[in-house]
Formats: sequence, C-alpha cells, structure tokens
Amino acid sequence: MTMLLLTAACGIVSAQRRGMGNPHAVYIEKGTRSVGLSFGYDSWKADGENGYDLFGIVKELEGNLTLGDVSASGAWFIKDNLSVGFRIGYTDTRVSFDSTLIATVELPDRNISRQTVNGALACRGYLPLFDGRILALFFEGRLSGSTGYNKSYRVTQNGKEGSYSDIWSASVGLYPGISVFATQNISFEVQLPLLEGGCQWQKQDSTESGDGTLNHSFVRFKPSLIGLRMGLVYHF
Repeated sequence: MTMLLLTAACGIVSAQRRGMGNPHAVYIEKGTRSVGLSFGYDSWKADGENGYDLFGIVKELEGNLTLGDVSASGAWFIKDNLSVGFRIGYTDTRVSFDSTLIATVELPDRNISRQTVNGALACRGYLPLFDGRILALFFEGRLSGSTGYNKSYRVTQNGKEGSYSDIWSASVGLYPGISVFATQNISFEVQLPLLEGGCQWQKQDSTESGDGTLNHSFVRFKPSLIGLRMGLVYHF
C-alpha cells in the first residue's frame, strides 16, 4: 500500500509541475456521496478457410473469446477531492476453439468458462485540471478479494471431460483514470489498471489428471487497453 501511495503522489506532483492541476481547487466537495456503474467488454472471433495464423506460431485457429465485466460502486467524500468507498463486480470469460496447432503440437477442441465475483475497499483522490470543475485526473487505491470458478472441458464419446477449479484471490492495486462532468451531478470516467500485487489460490478437480492445487503470487506493472473500463457516476 505504501508503494501505491508513493506512485499516486508522484503522479500528482508531476502534473502540478507542468501547470496542469491545482490541488487546492475543489472538484468534488467534502460530504458529497456518489454511486457509480462501470463496465467493460471485449470479443474476438478467429475464422477462415484454414483457420487464422497468429504470429506464425498458433495455426489453424478457429474459435471465440469473450470477456465481460460490470461493477457497482459507492463512495463518500471525507475531504474535498478525497473519497472512501466500496466496489462490487462480476467478471465472465468464455473461450471456445476447435482443434488448433501451436508450433507442431495439435490441441483438441476446448471450451473454457471462468466467472468471478469480487469486492473491494477503495480510496480515491482527484486532481482538478486547469482549476475547473469539469475535468480531473484521479488515482484510486484498492484492497480487493474475489471468488469464483474456472471450467475447462472438451466433448468426447464419453461426454464432457476436463477440469473444474474453485478460485480465491486477494490483491492491492492502483487504478488511475480521468473524470469528466457531463452535467451538474453526473460524471463520465475512464479507468485503467496500472499496478497490482496479490495472491491467488485454486483447487482443481479433473477427470483427466485427478485433483490438484495451484498457488500464485504476483506483482505486475501492466497498463493494458484490454483492462480499460468506462463508467458513469452520480453525485449527490
């Protein structure tokens, strides 16, 4: 969490030095409350006479990938331009592809489904740009936890064969973005994951290889347009 605060502070100081923001300007007043809704969606489809050739490594690829998530949030401004709150979200990932080649290894058809529910405590600071109440940068720190499942299977003569995994995770992260007021009380925002660290645990039950567990610890600096999220926030 200390690293998150230092990163956010560096971003604010950099913007101030360039004359972009005034930390004393009021973007959102103390005592204001807000509720918001954000969403993201990505979809890919690979097709063709002989499938799709990806970077010369994955060949004859035919299938679909869909990523979708939605989250609701609430916040209370304990100081001008500074809020604390919560976020609850749902993420759904679905992958389906026919037989494909990776290098010279042929992989059979596979269906993958992953669904998670997550919750987070959040602290967000705003930096008004050009001393106005229209546009501002923000830096949000989150303490998050999630639970869900992952299914991976293929259809054979014996029916569905594959694995099922229960998933739990905990993480901290920094999510900067930009906020624009469209009306007196409604703002539009765009947010991007920047820095994350945490742990993930999976417990697997497989018809192909038996039971197993997987533990994963991570720290990553990974700005990605795939993680870009848009949202609407109502202030009252």
